[in-house]
Amino acid sequence: MSTHPNAVTLPATATDLTSTDPARIGPYRLLKRLGAGGMGVVYAAHDASGEPVAVKLIHPEYSADAEFRARFAREVDLLRRVGGACAVPLLAADTEAERPWLVTPLVRGLTLSAYMRKHGPLPDRLLTGLAAGVAEALVQIHAVGIAHRDLKPANIVLSPEGPRVLDFGVARAVDQTALTRTGSVMGSPGWISPDHYQGRPTSTADDIFAWGALVTYAATGRPPFGTGDPAAVAHRVISGEPDMEGFTGPLADLARRALAKEAAQRPDAMQLVDGVIALGRPGRAYAPMSSPEMAGGAMAAVVDESWRDVQAAPERVFAVAPPRGEGRARRVLTLVGAGAGALVLLAGIAFGGAAVVRNWDALPVAAWFSGDEDGGDAPAQEAGAGDERRPGPVGEEPQPSESPSEDPSDDPSEEAGEDDEEEGGGDGDDGGTTATATGLLGAGVGASGERPSGEHVIAFKPDGGAAVYARLDGATVVCAWSFCQSQGGGVGDGGAGSVSSSPSALTGYAGQGGRTVRAEVTYTTGSDGTVTITRLVEQHRTSGTGTPPW
Repeated sequence: MSTHPNAVTLPATATDLTSTDPARIGPYRLLKRLGAGGMGVVYAAHDASGEPVAVKLIHPEYSADAEFRARFAREVDLLRRVGGACAVPLLAADTEAERPWLVTPLVRGLTLSAYMRKHGPLPDRLLTGLAAGVAEALVQIHAVGIAHRDLKPANIVLSPEGPRVLDFGVARAVDQTALTRTGSVMGSPGWISPDHYQGRPTSTADDIFAWGALVTYAATGRPPFGTGDPAAVAHRVISGEPDMEGFTGPLADLARRALAKEAAQRPDAMQLVDGVIALGRPGRAYAPMSSPEMAGGAMAAVVDESWRDVQAAPERVFAVAPPRGEGRARRVLTLVGAGAGALVLLAGIAFGGAAVVRNWDALPVAAWFSGDEDGGDAPAQEAGAGDERRPGPVGEEPQPSESPSEDPSDDPSEEAGEDDEEEGGGDGDDGGTTATATGLLGAGVGASGERPSGEHVIAFKPDGGAAVYARLDGATVVCAWSFCQSQGGGVGDGGAGSVSSSPSALTGYAGQGGRTVRAEVTYTTGSDGTVTITRLVEQHRTSGTGTPPW
């Protein structure tokens, strides 16, 4: 587990902080800029424990708008309640700050649009995983009263752990503020529902229509209502039929229902989940999903079964200055990695939607890729060489004339920090070394390298060390609360767990969404570099990612 002191792994497009950027936002120490757009600036940062996160800072002109602030605060309050596997969690926010900000995990991956520019239409297995993951995210989002409003290929990221949905909730606060100023339709051409084009109130049925369009696009490589002038695209959405040539079967039938012109004829998000489950159980009866929690568990299983060999693009390791007060000289930025990967910051919630005539690929990430089709999208590997692709060119997404867009650049997040804190280091039986360290484990940790073989594998980052994949098979696991909530009892902040658990319980919980668990971990690093965890004791946190009680 070698590390580079004061180094951090970030997207290739990360840039130095400018002279006008703050050194800290709240408790978060800023490291680099990840992107800037019409609504705000996105930074890579470290939290108090050294975990990499994305911090979004609203531009001053919105900060001074009382109406925006009120909407932003309401949306953030709702977003704190969103859970599930495929909607990136909100970690923290300050809606009362002079300039409001919010924090999400950094997760690696390419946008759906960038991935398809490299690889073409998705093979059946990944298509099923995409349909399942986005449907599950919509169940979670809709359950707390949020309509996404801007579901499109640039807001879907294909991370190694599964599809992730960006830019939900907070976009509405920004969109509605802009709407009162301009009277424009909000969203992105080709992915807006007929209802919204016709001036009807926003509803969750708009997102269902966008789901159908996304799945069709991923299957055929062509936007279902074409490209070109936004007005022409709008006309096709309202009165034309979607282009679904070459896309057949039960999933195509479900997508066609979602693309119904009338909102009342579309399924809701829970019915999408039921439909995706039925794909793997043809002719079999089963009980419909009855809660977001059930939907989350069922879709996580579908994604886990179908999502294979989707890897993050190459990453760069940058040297960063030590925290102030350590007396160390600021180091020069150093590039270690190779290849300019068009990665995406899974910044779960970005800043705002877009006026149709002005902002096609606005928020949060699309414009970072729209002009760089040949320039360095580092591909996430496609599953299996034997997977068949449907024929058909990958169509360009509709592009209006102007695109002042808000998008974070990208993604990855494993951080190589200060010196490893290892206790009791010694030689292992296989010539490796054994150590004990406190660190983070889970899907919210951006691990690099190959996944070792084993039934239970998890991303692990010791404090001050690099994130890797570690094998858990046979480990002693002790839970404080996160993955034993029915048994955890009372435990204070930082308290060690006392409930005997299992590797499967830990990976079943922490392997979803952007979740992490903090724990004291005893592990062995073999001579071949394979990390095997032998003992893990969770340390309770009163705030963090995942489901309540956080």
